[in-house]
Amino acid sequence: MVIHPQARTTPKLRAEIKAQRDRKQVDLAKQYNVTPQTIRKWQNRDEFTDKSHRPHRLQTKLSEHQEMLVV
Repeated sequence: MVIHPQARTTPKLRAEIKAQRDRKQVDLAKQYNVTPQTIRKWQNRDEFTDKSHRPHRLQTKLSEHQEMLVV
């Protein structure tokens, strides 16, 4: 499994965060030294692996001339 080089959490830590849904997100954030947004993200996900940061679709539009060159 590849973990993002700047990740502050591991899959094991993410599972711990998810399991502690009864505690306040602010308290968990202080305990694990991450932001409350990070706590919210891992509590709402089903998988604990990093997702790609690349866009799923390219936001590119070709002109007619560019399209003819490609085709």
